Amino acid sequence: MRTDANIAGNEPLGSTDGVPAGLTIGKLIAAYQTERVSTYHKLRHHVRKNQATLLRRIDARHGSAGLATLRKRHLMEWHMDWSEGGKVAMGHSFVAMMRTLVGFGADVLDDDECLRLSAVLHRYKVPQAEPTLTFLTADQADAVRAVAHVNFGWHMIALGQAIQFELVLRQKDVIGEWVPESEPGDALFRHGGQKWMRGLIWQEIDDKLILRHKTSKKQKVLEVDLKLAPMVVEELQRLAGDEPLIDGDTVNRSLLPATGPVVYCETNGLPWSSNEYRRKWRLVANEAGVPKEVKNMHSRHGGITEADMAGADIEHTKHAATHSSSDQTRRYSRGSANEKIAGVQKLRAAHRKNTKAGG
Repeated sequence: MRTDANIAGNEPLGSTDGVPAGLTIGKLIAAYQTERVSTYHKLRHHVRKNQATLLRRIDARHGSAGLATLRKRHLMEWHMDWSEGGKVAMGHSFVAMMRTLVGFGADVLDDDECLRLSAVLHRYKVPQAEPTLTFLTADQADAVRAVAHVNFGWHMIALGQAIQFELVLRQKDVIGEWVPESEPGDALFRHGGQKWMRGLIWQEIDDKLILRHKTSKKQKVLEVDLKLAPMVVEELQRLAGDEPLIDGDTVNRSLLPATGPVVYCETNGLPWSSNEYRRKWRLVANEAGVPKEVKNMHSRHGGITEADMAGADIEHTKHAATHSSSDQTRRYSRGSANEKIAGVQKLRAAHRKNTKAGG
């Protein structure tokens, strides 16, 4: 018989064949985080950290509750408590985590109560937070770039901003992330017991300025022509110096670095940490007049919204954003419904006029 400490570290599970006796929320959390075959261990570092924080909160509030005593109304009441004060996203996260826990208990621990609760939660419809209308505009992206260069001398902030907006990439795909050495995956750089992964590197840009990058979230290979991204071309030309980077049909790729991170911290020469990148971006954005509610992550929203308002096919934008579905892309677009309706009306009127003119 095996015994594991629960999440608080002070009570044995008393399990037989891996199934804890008298299963509680706290014991289920402990098993989820310690069982060798749990999907918890396959999560990315930052996802696992976020889950661990949420799991601690769930254990503190509901850890002693026995699964056999739980009914749908209890879970509904808990969801209401977690959503209190308009925290719809938090309530959604709580239910999603509970689904993961009982799904693990049903599949891995073969627990009947987890199987029952899994069915209950599967039928429970949880409202999602409405997307905000916040996004970074092209003018704001240009302002950030200009201020980063002129007022701060932070040229890498300007380059990062251009790439994020033009290529609608997540911040992590641009600057990468630092994770513990123990995390799986090949390291591009190592420093201070950590390794850097998943960011853009110059080796991914070929002699025609075609970028091929495997995205961090879905592991999809993005292939994009940087020559078609005006902001990025401007920033790359700045790096290239006085000689033209693009001369007609010729690309002078040798004017750019051959290896290393594309966007890095100019203070220490190392790839950015996410906190420092966001901190410095905010300083620049404040001076550029970007409203406080518009954050760096809204660069991606802004690029998708611009594509939508420009009339780009939603399927094409989906591929550019490496989304799995068009519905996901639509949620990212912050275009006003009124503007879209007006656009449809104008297109219909123009079509009607052309039809009549054609006789």
